[in-house]
Amino acid sequence: MIVTVTPNPALDITYRVERLVPGTSHRVEDVTERAGGKGVNVARTLRCLGYAVLATGPVGGPAAAAFVADLAAVGIDTAFVPSPEPTRRSVAIVAGSQATLFNEAGHEVPESVWADLEAVVSSRCGRGDVVVVSGSMPTGAPVDLVARLTRAAGTAGAMMVLDVRGEPLARSLPLRPAVVAPNAEEAHETTGLANPVSAGRALVAAGAGCAVISRGAAGLVAVPPAGPALCARLPKPLAGNPTGAGDALKAAVAARLDGLPTVPDDPVWWSDTLRAAVAWSGAVVLQPVAGVADPTDVARLAGEVVIGPCP
Repeated sequence: MIVTVTPNPALDITYRVERLVPGTSHRVEDVTERAGGKGVNVARTLRCLGYAVLATGPVGGPAAAAFVADLAAVGIDTAFVPSPEPTRRSVAIVAGSQATLFNEAGHEVPESVWADLEAVVSSRCGRGDVVVVSGSMPTGAPVDLVARLTRAAGTAGAMMVLDVRGEPLARSLPLRPAVVAPNAEEAHETTGLANPVSAGRALVAAGAGCAVISRGAAGLVAVPPAGPALCARLPKPLAGNPTGAGDALKAAVAARLDGLPTVPDDPVWWSDTLRAAVAWSGAVVLQPVAGVADPTDVARLAGEVVIGPCP
């Protein structure tokens, strides 16, 4: 089973406009409102492509019931932790292939909420499971929260996939998470190294089992447990909505790890995994909202992925 943890969930509101011009009035062509946050997007993508998944994180206020109902409607099991603070909102303005995001920081919640979240991870995963912790930390979250969740998952026998940044990621590395998957900017922030390959190697040297670093439309860089760093990309960038593409990458990696005892060092496994990660990400770009992928697009794009040693 795959468990996704979203420390800072958001009610995602997406506006589509013909063109975004700052300082002017815009007519909204379409609007959607859904349960969101990076971990929730990971869960949506997994379920969309046929994988069983449990989503958790703190939710509160008017959005709480909507979160559960929204995800239940698409077959996602939930174990959300009640929060006394309202869930934040995230607004995406999509114009053509460009998305402009406005993300609220999230409210500070009591320590008891984080203890409850840690208990959910401890009780709901076991050996062979994968736990994905993805997204920002809300205001006032303990700096060791991700490390605590990593320890809880490891004690239960599950593998960790971390999509976090900065000190929360750095504090988790000594606990040997299976995969760390920041984007290039986040990897730079955490390691001080601008080159994604160098940053990935530094993350592995600090304790990560392996690193998979997204470079957006330029593809991804992977530093596996053995062998050279690998680069994977599509021949040309796709036009569409990039919101959720990075989350789809993490979903693909989690799906490939689900049921395994550890991260393989087999080059063929890694090639297939990176092919899936790029294809899942690209398929999400072709959809109007995050967390949705057409299996036909995944199959087509997988055949186009270019993989090789990084220069």
